[in-house]
Amino acid sequence: MQLLSRDERGFTMVTVISALLVVTLLSVAALSYAQTDLPAGAKDRDRKMAYAAAEAGVQNYAFYLAQDPAYWTKCTSNTPPQINQRWNGIGPEVRRFVPVPDSTTSEYAIELLPANGESICDVSRPESTMLDTPTRTFRIRVTGRVGGLNGVKRSIVVNFKRKSLLDYVYFTDKETLSPILAPVQVGSRPTRRPSSCVGTACRDLKTWAVAECDRYYGNDADGLRQSQKFDGQYKTTNTTSTWSTLDVPCFPIVFIGADVIAGPFHTNDEFDCNGSPTFGLNAQDPIETSSKGQTADPAAGYRSCTPHFVGTHDQNAAPIDIPPTNEALYRDTAASYRFVGHTQITLTGTTMTVTGTRENGTSVSGVSMPIPPNGVVYVSNRTAGKPPGSPGYPCPGYNVLNPYELVANDACGNLEVKGNYDVNVTLTAENDIIVMDNITRPVGSPTPDPDVLLGLISNNFIRVYHPVTGCEKDSDENYGCNWIDGCANASGQINSTTIDAAILSLNHSFILDNFHCGTNLGTLTVRGAIVQKFRGAVGRGSSGYTKAYSYDTRLRFRAPPKFLDPVQAGWRVQTYNEQVPAR
Repeated sequence: MQLLSRDERGFTMVTVISALLVVTLLSVAALSYAQTDLPAGAKDRDRKMAYAAAEAGVQNYAFYLAQDPAYWTKCTSNTPPQINQRWNGIGPEVRRFVPVPDSTTSEYAIELLPANGESICDVSRPESTMLDTPTRTFRIRVTGRVGGLNGVKRSIVVNFKRKSLLDYVYFTDKETLSPILAPVQVGSRPTRRPSSCVGTACRDLKTWAVAECDRYYGNDADGLRQSQKFDGQYKTTNTTSTWSTLDVPCFPIVFIGADVIAGPFHTNDEFDCNGSPTFGLNAQDPIETSSKGQTADPAAGYRSCTPHFVGTHDQNAAPIDIPPTNEALYRDTAASYRFVGHTQITLTGTTMTVTGTRENGTSVSGVSMPIPPNGVVYVSNRTAGKPPGSPGYPCPGYNVLNPYELVANDACGNLEVKGNYDVNVTLTAENDIIVMDNITRPVGSPTPDPDVLLGLISNNFIRVYHPVTGCEKDSDENYGCNWIDGCANASGQINSTTIDAAILSLNHSFILDNFHCGTNLGTLTVRGAIVQKFRGAVGRGSSGYTKAYSYDTRLRFRAPPKFLDPVQAGWRVQTYNEQVPAR
C-alpha cells in the first residue's frame, strides 16, 4: 500500500522521547543541585549546634558562679573538667571538652581569659590575674564544637561583672535620717522621757533614736519604724527648770514632687514621697525597691504618693548589702600614702598637696606628691601606727550641732579635700571626708583622660563644708543653734558646688554640714553616684542646696581604683560576643 504524505504515524513517539529527555535532564540537574547543597546544609546545621553548645557552656559556668560568687577565684582548682586555662591556639588541642547533656555530637570547653597582661589564672592571686583593674570584670571563652576534633567550632567570649553599688545614681540602705543626727530637731536642748520613766525608758532623744530608728519601714520583728515615737520632754533653754512636751518620730526624708532622680535607683527600704517625683531618665533605668523590713503584707516599695516612673520599677528587687567597713582599702594603700588624724589634700591634675601626718609619724605641710600609682589614699584614726580599728585615741562621733569642733582632733581620721584630678584615684577615711570646695575633672588643654574616675569612701559621713554663725555656747557649754533659733551662713561657705565623684558613706550619709540652718547656697551638682546607709540631707526648707544629681554612665562599666563591692554580690553577664574565627 502506498503511504500518503500526510500519514503522521511515529510523531507522538518523538514527542514523548523529547519530553522524557527534558524531564531526565531536569531531574539530573535537581539531583546534582541537591547533592551539592547537602554538605552546605549539614554545615549550617552543625554551626547552629556548635553555637548552642557554646551557649550551654556559658550557662554552665554562670550556674556555678550563681551558687558561689567566689567560684572564679578557684581558677581550675577543684572545678569541673571543662574549666581550662587559656589556650593560645598553637599546636595540638589541649583543652578538655565535655558533652552537652542529651547530645551525642555536641560538646564545649570553657577557658579562663586572664587580665592585666597575665598569662594564667593563678589561684594564689586570682584578683590580680583575672579581674581587669579598671573595670573590675573578668572574661571567659566558651568554644562549642560538633563532630569532634576536626568538626565545626564556634566561640563566645563573655564578660562577667559583679552587681555593683555604682550601678545606681542614688543608692540607700534606709530611707531615714541617720539616728545620730536626731538632736537637730531640738538643738542642744536637754531631752528625756517623762519624769515617771524608769531605766532605759529615760533615754534622751539621740540615745532613743540610735536604738529605735535604725530599721526599715516595714513590719520587722521590733515593730514599724513609722510608729516609733519619742514621747518625751525637752527644755526650751538649757538653764530653765521647766520641761515641755516633745513628740517626734523617727526622721524619714521625703522625695518631693519636684525631685528628679536622673538615672537608676535602688533602696533596700521603702521610700516616702509627696506628689509625683520622677525616677529614671529612660525605660532602661532600673528603679529598685527591696522593702527589706517587710515581713507581712506585700509592699509597693513607696508610701504616701504616686511616683512617676520613667525607669522600670522593680518592687521586689533583691537587697544589696553595703560593706560595714573600708578596712580592706587600708591594706591596698602604699605606706607613704597612709595618713593618720586630721589630713588636708588638694588635688591638682596628677599630683596632690598634703598637710597632715604619715602613719610612721612624719609630719608633712603643703607637700606636693604624685597621686599614687595604684590610686588609693587612706586616712586612719590615730592609733599609734596600727591598722584601722586598733585601740588608740578615742574619736568622738559627729556632732551635728557643731561639726567643726572636732574636725582638727588628731584622734579622728578626717580628710578635708578639694581640687581637680586627671588620674584615677580613691580617697578613703576611717572617719569622715569633708568636701572643702569643688572637686572636678579638669577641662581644656591637655585634654583629660575620658576614663578618669574619683572615689570618695568613708566609714562614717561624707560632708560638704558649711560654716554658720549664731551658734554660741551658753553657760552650760551647750550649743543653741537649731531649726527653732535659726542661724546665718558664715564666711567660707561654698556656693553652687560641683562634685565629680562616686560617693560611698558606709555607715552614715552624704550630707551638708549645718543643713538645718542658714540661707540658700545655690545648687549642689553631683556627677557620679551616691551610695549611703541612711538618706542624707543637704538642705531644709529655705536653707542649704538645691540638688542636681546626675549619673556618670561610665560607672556601669568602670569603677574608681579598688572601689568596694557589695557584700556577697552576685555576678551577671555584662557583654556577650562571638569570636570570629572560633578558637
